Amino acid sequence: MYRMSEKPLIDATEIHERVATLAREIAAAYDYDILISALTGAYMFTADLTRELAKVQGINATQKRIAFIKASSYGESMESSGKLQVQGLERINLQGKKILMVDDIADTGSTLLGLCEMLREAGVQDVRTCVLLNKQERREVDITADFVGFEIANEFVVGYGLDYANNYRFLPDIWTLQETN
Repeated sequence: MYRMSEKPLIDATEIHERVATLAREIAAAYDYDILISALTGAYMFTADLTRELAKVQGINATQKRIAFIKASSYGESMESSGKLQVQGLERINLQGKKILMVDDIADTGSTLLGLCEMLREAGVQDVRTCVLLNKQERREVDITADFVGFEIANEFVVGYGLDYANNYRFLPDIWTLQETN
C-alpha cells in the first residue's frame, strides 16, 4: 500500500511560475524546429510549457512543430524495467531538424539518453533536452538535461501528469508517494 505525502512537494503555483521562467530560458537559448513530448507523464508539463513558449516567442511560435511519442520503462511499477519502449518516433520527419525533447522526469537517465540516441540515429541536426524534474542522485547513465524545472531528492513523485500505475496524473501539484506497512 502507498499513501500520498501530507502536503505537496511542489505546489501548482510554484510549477506555473517555474514553467514560465523555463520557457523564457529555452526561448533565449535554443531555436528548435520540433518539440517532442514523451507521453504520458509529460502531457501537463508540455501543454503548459508550449503555452508559455508561445507567449515568449510570439509569431515565431507559429513556425514550431510539436510531436508526441509514447516512451516508457516503468509500466505499473515504481522501478524502471531498464527496457525503453518507444512508439511514434517513426512517424516524425526528423532529418536535419533541431529537436527540443521534453520529458517529465530524469531519474536514472536511461529513458532520456535512449531517446536522444534514437533521435541522433534518425538524423537530427541537434537535440536538447528539457525535463520538469531531475533526480540527479538516481542517475545511472551519463546525461544531463539542458533545461531543468526542479531538482528533487530520490523520492517517488506523482501528480501533474506523473503517475503510479496510471493513478494520480490529474493532480495539479506534485506529491511524494510513500510506502505504508
